[in-house]
Amino acid sequence: MSQAVTHTDPLSADNLTLRPGSTFGPAMLLILLGVVGMLATLGFGFAGGEGEVPSGKIALSAYQTGAIAALGMMLGSLVFVMIIHQTSTGWAALVRRQAENVMSLMPLGCLLVAVALVLSLIASPEISLYNWMDTAHVSGDPVYQHKAVYLNMIFWSVRSAAYMLVWIWLARGLVRWSREQDRTGDGSLTTKMRRRSSYGIVIFAFTTAFASFDWMMALDYHWFSTMFGVYFFAQNMGAGLAATILVMVWIRRSGRAMELTTQEHLHDMGKLLFGFTAFWGYIAFSQYFLIWYTNIPEETAWFIRRKTGDWQFWAMLLPICRFVVPFVMLMPRPNRRSPVILSIMSVWVLAFTIYDLLFVIRGEVYGADGAALTLGPVDAIAAVAPMLLVFGVLLLRIVKHPLAPPHDPRIDEALHHKNYF
Repeated sequence: MSQAVTHTDPLSADNLTLRPGSTFGPAMLLILLGVVGMLATLGFGFAGGEGEVPSGKIALSAYQTGAIAALGMMLGSLVFVMIIHQTSTGWAALVRRQAENVMSLMPLGCLLVAVALVLSLIASPEISLYNWMDTAHVSGDPVYQHKAVYLNMIFWSVRSAAYMLVWIWLARGLVRWSREQDRTGDGSLTTKMRRRSSYGIVIFAFTTAFASFDWMMALDYHWFSTMFGVYFFAQNMGAGLAATILVMVWIRRSGRAMELTTQEHLHDMGKLLFGFTAFWGYIAFSQYFLIWYTNIPEETAWFIRRKTGDWQFWAMLLPICRFVVPFVMLMPRPNRRSPVILSIMSVWVLAFTIYDLLFVIRGEVYGADGAALTLGPVDAIAAVAPMLLVFGVLLLRIVKHPLAPPHDPRIDEALHHKNYF
């Protein structure tokens, strides 16, 4: 690890860049672990084996969990950057670059999810995660017949591709203009980024909500929740903020950008992570509470399945680990200013974001008959592998561009930012 150096000019080229090749070793290790994990998942899926659930279905559900978690991290970073532009947030001008680095991997995240979706499209009915794709399964089902115009393979595939293309278009445009401003110093590019963010946030809200309906809620086409899109947004924001914090702390530890991403900026990121932890808890509880007190069988079945038998323990673990632990740990002001605690809690949030998605997706693998839950190594390997791959590629991406936008019009405000509460 490089020793921290105080630079006379925080915006000097030396302070704004990492040594070429300095991230190559760790990046290659993460990429290798990610690829090996995905290959191991593929091998498990083809291995077959006896049991109530085909191994291919288990592997596919675990992989889709990890792929959506990795993409969600990028989506959270994308909307965070658009919010920064739209609100002209001065203190975040320096933080924005690391969120941009995360969201710049949007094509990779979309590819990872696309692989999972295509596998469900071409797999046999026993392996596919979406029962409505099996015509024999939905034949005579009045619920599906009512939804068939919307929930069919062609329209579902077109929508999925459209969501991904829109996200890539939004992310690539914002990243391209930001890097162009690094080269040219053109202040008008800030206006262009703000303008795209204005309508980009609206487009983002609709596309992510419907993606969550199509990719996760449609796993059980009988169930519906009008809050599920907001639930997915809360997941993504937590993951995006956690990833950005980890990158910021890692860069500071490398001895660069010390005066650019200070303890004050980390404190603000800690407050945001704390706030969106509370927001996730509020949305998760509200969704559960509204369905619980209305007690409509079509709605309660989804939660009953996840509170039956072996699922009961995992259902109780989720609110404790995803809400209570980070909420308590991030409440004290000194903790939100500690790079060590923020790093630990960021890894914690990412880990239990994956678990949150596992709870949503794997709950459908075992069906309404309440087959025994058998979480195994493949669940952890398949769910974590896409995230390892993404972080490996992210490390390679970071060294290619300045660690902060030196020509952002709000740079002076960001350099002198200080928290008073």
